Amino acid sequence: MKIVEMYGDSRVGVIEVPEPEPRDNWVIVKVIASTICGTELRSYRHGERDFNSHSYNSGHEAAGVVVKTGPAARIAEGTRVAVIAHMGEQCGQCWYCHQGLWLLCTDLTEGGEEYLGTHTQYISRPDTHCIPMPDDVPFEIGSILVDAVGTPYRAIRRLGVNGFDTVLITGLGPLGASAAIICERLGARVIATEPAEFRRSMARDYGVDVAIDPVSEDALERIIELTDGRGPDVALDFTGYTEPQMLCVDAVRVGGRVGFIGLKFDETPDGPVPRPTPITVAGHLLPKELTLIGSWSVAPHEMLELFELVQQGLPVEQLITHRFSLDEAQEAYETAFNQRGCKVIIDPWA
Repeated sequence: MKIVEMYGDSRVGVIEVPEPEPRDNWVIVKVIASTICGTELRSYRHGERDFNSHSYNSGHEAAGVVVKTGPAARIAEGTRVAVIAHMGEQCGQCWYCHQGLWLLCTDLTEGGEEYLGTHTQYISRPDTHCIPMPDDVPFEIGSILVDAVGTPYRAIRRLGVNGFDTVLITGLGPLGASAAIICERLGARVIATEPAEFRRSMARDYGVDVAIDPVSEDALERIIELTDGRGPDVALDFTGYTEPQMLCVDAVRVGGRVGFIGLKFDETPDGPVPRPTPITVAGHLLPKELTLIGSWSVAPHEMLELFELVQQGLPVEQLITHRFSLDEAQEAYETAFNQRGCKVIIDPWA
């Protein structure tokens, strides 16, 4: 079967590898749609991982059909599934696993050779990673729900965003755009900051009321002005950069809620290092009585909620701007890296 390998230095290739076989409670999923995430773009550019290992090939967002099952699998062949974007197997025994929050498992195993990236034709995964999809939810939609939509949704859900809120979103990449769509659906007013003109031009389509260029104008001053001097009720950062993160903390109103979803690294000789964010208890949390959360991924029960929202008309299909075959992987990555679109889909069978 074909699979995309990443070599760093902005290069990818397509190679042939044997098809995987299931074991125990694992299943084989025929990948119908897979998407490119910002996580892959960092590796695409810098190549800090061991690319001699197939477990580090590209892709972690996918949907498809179960075609083979291991002897202990609890999902049937022929089931349409969205594949949760985790490269590790939960223990099933800790408190978090018992609460259905295995994304927070305290004994999550590291992904190995079995965890092929999703930019391929077949993948092997534990059955718990495969969330059955309704027949009327397209595979492409399933592939973007597992991360690009699911991770923002988890943050928005935990922060209790509602129709009385004004929400600030910093960064209108795929996750920020997803958040705008969800917040608009909930009836919230959405203000966004985004330096890229192309992304700002799409802001209205995502439900953004006002899109601010933080390069050409004072974003904090404009946000405060737009909220009658109070600040937004909720602020969500999807950039991972220090300045937008601090803008969220500085702009949000007293008693406001802040969610951090973006993650950025500085490349060093010793490998990637997360960028610091100078938020302090004395300078920010106590005097403004803020609520701060992070969102790492989506939980299985939240995926079921997202399926229902899609069935009710949540317009996440507009996030998809480009489609490529596996053989066009280099062009697909260049498109995503150069921000010429929003969500880029790879079709392994095109």
